[in-house]
This record gives sequence, structure tokens and C-alpha cells, in this order.
Amino acid sequence: MPRGGARPGAGRKPTKAPAASAPPVTKDGVKTDPKWPFGQLPKPEAPAEPMLSEQSPLEYMLEVMRDTALDPRMRIQAASLAAPYVHAKKGEGGKKEQQADAAKKVASRFSAAAPPRLAAAGGKKV
Repeated sequence: MPRGGARPGAGRKPTKAPAASAPPVTKDGVKTDPKWPFGQLPKPEAPAEPMLSEQSPLEYMLEVMRDTALDPRMRIQAASLAAPYVHAKKGEGGKKEQQADAAKKVASRFSAAAPPRLAAAGGKKV
């Protein structure tokens, strides 16, 4: 008795007809078909050229701080805003850093002792 092979009704069923294609588009990129479900979409405009420079905000504040031609009050304000990013406060290390520093101080007191010398064998392994 043969086994396997094609069986009637087995396998993937045929799909329905393909969906309708996108509606026609004018020169301006506007879809003109009123039946289009998403409405009329204008063509996206070209992205404007970014006005941002290559500098990070911190670099810009440091540049303002170093510019001698600017008002001293503006330079002082830029310096005070940039200071926390350049120099950390003394107590801002965090708990883990403080614990690690404390452990280093204590480690020297409680370091492992040297193993005993073998006096019977003259210091040689037996």
C-alpha cells in the first residue's frame, strides 16, 4: 500500500486577486483619486538644510567662555553652565566609587599573609 504523495485538498490555498494599485499622482505629487483611503497626500518637501553646527553644546559653551570679545557676564554664565560637565564635584563620585575607595584603603591592612616556609626540608618542596 503506497504512503505519502499528493492528497486532494492538501497544501496552501490559492490567494485572492491582488489589491488595486496606488492612485495616479500629479506633477506636484498629489494623489487625485477620491476613493484613495488615505486622502490626498502632497509630495514631501526636500528636507531643509540643518542650521546646527558640528559642535556639541558643551563645546559651544566653552567657545563662548574663551571668546574675549564677548561681554564678561555672558562668558561667566557660559563658564558656570559648562563647569558641571567638565569638573565633577568632590562628593559626586557615587556610592559604588566611595565603597571601592574605602575597600582599597582597608585592603592593605588585611592582606593575605605569606605562606609558611618549610624549615624541615630547607625551604624546598618535598
